[in-house]
Amino acid sequence: MEFDPAASFDDNIARFKAEAERLDPECARILFDNLAALTRDGDTARNRQAIQEFHQAVLAALVALP
Repeated sequence: MEFDPAASFDDNIARFKAEAERLDPECARILFDNLAALTRDGDTARNRQAIQEFHQAVLAALVALP
């Protein structure tokens, strides 16, 4: 899959999500269920905290896989 530089960010994310769901629906669900954790406005410390929380949530979901 190639991103289309002429398309919007949201359109490219939708294309990426569809391809990820096609390849591995469970991992795609884990990624996109937790992606919102990265969308925080703030200073560097808050951004680092958001990234850490994202990593922890994804790791916990992966560890919980059967």
